[in-house]
Amino acid sequence: MKSFKLLILLVFCAALALACACGAPQSTDVVEIDEPSDAPDVWTPGPTSEDGVPATTGGSGADPSPTPDDGLPYYLYMEKGSFTLTIYEKDENGEYTKVYATYRVAHGGNKTPAGKYTLTDDRERWHDFPDGGTVQYAVHYEGRLYIHSPLYATDDPTQLWPMYYDGEKGIGKESTGGCLRMVTEAAKFIYDNCPSGTVIEIVNGSPKGTTSDDPPSRNGLRIDPTDYETLADNGY
Repeated sequence: MKSFKLLILLVFCAALALACACGAPQSTDVVEIDEPSDAPDVWTPGPTSEDGVPATTGGSGADPSPTPDDGLPYYLYMEKGSFTLTIYEKDENGEYTKVYATYRVAHGGNKTPAGKYTLTDDRERWHDFPDGGTVQYAVHYEGRLYIHSPLYATDDPTQLWPMYYDGEKGIGKESTGGCLRMVTEAAKFIYDNCPSGTVIEIVNGSPKGTTSDDPPSRNGLRIDPTDYETLADNGY
């Protein structure tokens, strides 16, 4: 009899436990989503130039870059056939297309080699030649060759040698040892305004057909008529 009562009690307890389990609310697990480890914490700016200004990466909205100034405002072009030297200056695009001035020049024929050369820092207010004579505003460009003024007996601008200005060996003739001889105005301009690195292009013949005026008359003076400072200093 006691065994039967114990069995009934066990069955009742099991049924009660099952009922409690079925009626209890079930819990819901929360799943955490981790951020990618390489996600940036803050906004990172794009590339910048050295001065801190955002760098341009191209595209239709990018402004065109101006042509950089190379410090060489002039280009010299010399035709042996026409005995001319033209000074070109830059246009709005930075190209040497604008004629600043053209001058008559004496050269040395085959002693003046064709080619492209650059002016150097070797320049002298007065330059003496071993065989005699001196010139003003000498600017070196190759070997022993210079661009310079007419010849003088001494380093006195009132002692011009007429023969080398408008005489038989004058400007506009094949009459130098290879140098380029010009009126003083032209030589002084190159001396003052065409720095080291300026290109001089020398060509045979006259590809562009360049022309120039003859040197102005001396009017009997032994002063280059384009040497305006000397003329003024001497009351002319």
